[in-house]
Amino acid sequence: MFRYLVLFYFVGQLHHTQGNAINNDVVNDKQLLLAFVVNRHGERTPDADELSLSNEQEKLKELTSIEGLEGLTNLGKRTAFQIGKFIRQRYGSEGLKLLSNIYLQDEISLRSTNKERTKMTAEVAMAGLYPPEAAQQWDDGLGKVWQPVPYTAVPLAEDYLRYYSNCKKFKQLMEKAKKESIHNEFAEFSDLIPTLKTETGRNFTENPLLFQTINDLFRSQVALGLGVPQWAKPLLTRLSEASRLAYRLYYKTDEMKKIGGGVLLNDFISAANEIIAGKTVTKRFRLYSAHDFNIGALMDVTKVVNSEQILPEYGSLFAIELYKSKSNGEFTVMPVYLPKAGESEAQYLHFTGCENNNYCNYKHFADISKKYLLPEKEFYRICNIKTEL
Repeated sequence: MFRYLVLFYFVGQLHHTQGNAINNDVVNDKQLLLAFVVNRHGERTPDADELSLSNEQEKLKELTSIEGLEGLTNLGKRTAFQIGKFIRQRYGSEGLKLLSNIYLQDEISLRSTNKERTKMTAEVAMAGLYPPEAAQQWDDGLGKVWQPVPYTAVPLAEDYLRYYSNCKKFKQLMEKAKKESIHNEFAEFSDLIPTLKTETGRNFTENPLLFQTINDLFRSQVALGLGVPQWAKPLLTRLSEASRLAYRLYYKTDEMKKIGGGVLLNDFISAANEIIAGKTVTKRFRLYSAHDFNIGALMDVTKVVNSEQILPEYGSLFAIELYKSKSNGEFTVMPVYLPKAGESEAQYLHFTGCENNNYCNYKHFADISKKYLLPEKEFYRICNIKTEL
């Protein structure tokens, strides 16, 4: 019973920004021209850092012997499938008509980080997006239920989506942020430090990101049926609060935000400008199978209102969409957030300066976010990454 109570607790910690209904007349006047969508992978097993904090390491290893560390669980696969179904519902022929019911290579690009859990999430999501129709059924068995869809993944050391692990400049900024925060943001949690050191053997004052690590560990343990250790039960609420602060350290400064989300923003603006100029642009639906840090970074550089209150869960999704008005030709951008594929409805957020309208004038959107633009080649220069990409 406690397992389900803790699951309810963790779900309750997620911030659900109020979604706004959009009038049908407005929807019918808008034509969707471009969508950049970033999803977080499905549920996974603990990683090595999380495992090191657990006093149930042997049990966790037994429970995850099939998937291994950081592996996508069966629950995570089901969540990934729901991501694909949501994309089909929203962007397919029954929705905003940006995608066909069959896979067409000129309509969609799919990129994943080079992690098993994100690559598997991408593959399963595509199974939910493209159940094969007659024209693409390639076999009387598997070919009737599965359509292969290609994705791109680059080495982790060269991937701008993995900025927090491969960018030396970002790591330097993070070290500074951690040192400053332990005496500021995390001061209110100083009374937890002795208990955490006793139970985990780690000094959280040396690395406040451990608050997020241990929170993620408990989520994985609960999902695997192991539950939360007795000593941690009275501390769950405060540990969750500290975890949110740790997550926000990745976006503490404008420079950190730019490194984290600037390349995606730059690619969106570049594609949007070409479309507005009347140029031919293919692959107008672009999906990135990635991580919570990618969703958070893109939210921050696009100036989503109250983005700091959103903590992306497994199976969450954030999209920026470009529209053209059929009546007056105005180009607008709208931010969309799905808290949990298969369990929640899409929420229409707001950009700064457009608090009273989900659809934000494109020029205004480009102006408020331009300081975060980061061409991919410039990312490699700033981060001192040598690449031939």
